[in-house]
Amino acid sequence: MTTPPAAFDHLIHWVADLDATTASYDNAGLATYPALTMPGFRNAAWGIDDARYVELATVDDWDAVQTSKYSRGLQVLRPAIDALDGEGPLTFAVNVPDIRATIDRLRDVGHEVIIDEVWFEDRQGGFTEVHVTDVPHVTPFFIAYNPPREVIARMRAEHRAANGVVFDPDRPQLVALLVGSATPEQDAASLASLIGCGVRGTTVDLQDAEIRFDADAPEGLYGITVSRFGDEPTEIAGLSIYPEV
Repeated sequence: MTTPPAAFDHLIHWVADLDATTASYDNAGLATYPALTMPGFRNAAWGIDDARYVELATVDDWDAVQTSKYSRGLQVLRPAIDALDGEGPLTFAVNVPDIRATIDRLRDVGHEVIIDEVWFEDRQGGFTEVHVTDVPHVTPFFIAYNPPREVIARMRAEHRAANGVVFDPDRPQLVALLVGSATPEQDAASLASLIGCGVRGTTVDLQDAEIRFDADAPEGLYGITVSRFGDEPTEIAGLSIYPEV
């Protein structure tokens, strides 16, 4: 069996008002669903398909977060959250088939990593995140699920089918993440090398959502392009959303 390549998993959109943001997504045709609530932390998601999603996340109480399963991961992200000074796209996750091999590869080239393992006893499932700490926060973190993502996606599809839920074939689809950079070709090449995927000029060829760097855009991760999204760009809670033409 061929090992699947590294692939886009999810984007974290950090928001101040979760309820207002989910309403804005829904009104824009990006249907959301509630995800989970933990001490001090809440999130929801725009489910792109059975594997990929955009996570809408917020912390109501940082002290309470310390008792949640997400405490370590959120503390790793805290500097990037503080740098947002409000809301907007925070970072994104790349699913990898072998998380241990990814850890070894990153360490072998001198990167510093923080490993966060989360397990849910009631679901008999969880995930491992690997955060690279010596690079800009635009850099993604790596994630692997247990059971694997493709198994979870198949289970979700089977659950949908059993309940008569069918995806609209004409629903909006995430196409690309947008990053502003003064040195777009250099940064695209560096990110592709870190992830372990191809690059075309200023575009990183990440499976399931490419990453486009642009010298004429705000510095850092600032937006996404979405197909079947109408004709005009919009902004929701600091995230710029552009129609993919």
